[in-house]
Amino acid sequence: MLTYIFKRLLIAIPLIFGVLTLTFFIIRLAPGDPAAFFIQPGISPNVAMQIREQYGLNDPLPIQYVKWLGHVLQGDFGRSFSRAQQPVLEVIASALPITVTIALLTLIANFTFGILIGVISAVRQNSFIDRFLTVTALFFYSMPEFWFALMMIIIFALKFPLFPASGLNEVGAEGFGPIGFAMDRLWHLFLPVTVLSINGAAGIARYVRGSMLEVIRQDYIRTARAKGLPERLVIFRHALRNALLPVITLMGSSLPFIFSGALFIEVIFAFPGMGRVTVEAIFARDYPLIIANTFISGILIVFGNLVADVLYAVVDPRIKL
Repeated sequence: MLTYIFKRLLIAIPLIFGVLTLTFFIIRLAPGDPAAFFIQPGISPNVAMQIREQYGLNDPLPIQYVKWLGHVLQGDFGRSFSRAQQPVLEVIASALPITVTIALLTLIANFTFGILIGVISAVRQNSFIDRFLTVTALFFYSMPEFWFALMMIIIFALKFPLFPASGLNEVGAEGFGPIGFAMDRLWHLFLPVTVLSINGAAGIARYVRGSMLEVIRQDYIRTARAKGLPERLVIFRHALRNALLPVITLMGSSLPFIFSGALFIEVIFAFPGMGRVTVEAIFARDYPLIIANTFISGILIVFGNLVADVLYAVVDPRIKL
């Protein structure tokens, strides 16, 4: 197991490096000038040339790449163009916990509700409950997340103000105490996590239903029932464990969708997370910040896929890593 994990990590190094290299060249091919971010009315045009010289943007692209590579290999991603020369790693350190919190809560909600709905739908096959859950899951699965987020804000934050429409905490939430502060944070995260998770849960429910229908027809399930085991034990201990094998693979592949969804959600709900930082960096042509965000996202996605592979072997002892 440890040897497999070590090999996967070694393979991930050139993979992430290749993604960063592609990002480096692609963002420089995009139209726009980072120096234009600093140009204001009444400022001399020579300021743009000085800024480009300061950041090395006048150098040929291969030289910029060599300089960038030398700094990255030393763990230095540079300073942000658009955030008053703040080190890029400091910007990410303040934004990453917010995005990771949203992603973890979304991942838990995705699989908890998706598995539960899928099991109920499979056990009650062809019943009214099965058809209702199938239609509802298909409805939410096909719904664009940004539109759903706006609808949730209109309904539950404006017309019926049950949840806040933006921000991570109420003003002065620090005075609520640790528990009050955490509860207030969860209250603010309810709408965005719901928007991100309901779409994923609907997709997972379809996978679980199909897998469960295949498993509960197997001989060992009939044998378990013939031995007089309770139906709940047969479903959740014998059938569900084997039905989750293809679903576990979705755990790693769902991370890119969660992070891409967070990009829109954080902008809509005004959260200062990685998604919002990335959007602002793209509009400002903040090259160091864009590359650093790509690096962090790549690491998290590779880690998610690795966890999925390891869990696959844990659930199914027949698989040898």
